[in-house]
Amino acid sequence: MKKFLALVIAAVVLMTAQVLASNYVGNANSKKFHYADCSAVTKMNPSNRVEFNSRDEAINAGYIPCKKCSP
Repeated sequence: MKKFLALVIAAVVLMTAQVLASNYVGNANSKKFHYADCSAVTKMNPSNRVEFNSRDEAINAGYIPCKKCSP
């Protein structure tokens, strides 16, 4: 059980580091994009995450800015 818990924690840390490495994170379902540190990103299903390097990249992909963090 301890090994499993350690693996789960390591996976969460790795996913968080990957999300924070990009400037913007989009949600494939809602087509909204957020700053990487927006609280909506932490609630997002990892399979729906789309990473963008710029605001223009997200907009050109058809995503709209989050009203909460206003990227």
